[in-house]
Amino acid sequence: MPKTAPSSTPRPAGRRSRAASSKAPAARAAHFPIAGIGASAGGFEALMVLMRQLPAHSGLAFVVVLHLDPKHESRLTELVAKAAKMPVEEIRNGVRVQPDRVYVLP
Repeated sequence: MPKTAPSSTPRPAGRRSRAASSKAPAARAAHFPIAGIGASAGGFEALMVLMRQLPAHSGLAFVVVLHLDPKHESRLTELVAKAAKMPVEEIRNGVRVQPDRVYVLP
């Protein structure tokens, strides 16, 4: 019997080769959801409840925007940081948004 080349049957849908799966984490890091959270000053308590409930590693980035009096200095970033299980930072020019972080509009 003559030898034949191995069959080139396609992989079932949903299965990746090892080479493709080894590149997946890098690809996922480049694309991730960003959730916007907005409220008036009256929504502060609800925001704190939400921040305490969010996991440290959800794969999402969160942007917090509260309508506060612009004449008063805000401690929102500091307060959110106390409640959240993930790093919190104030939004600044040039900041690169990353997953598993909270960004607060100053």
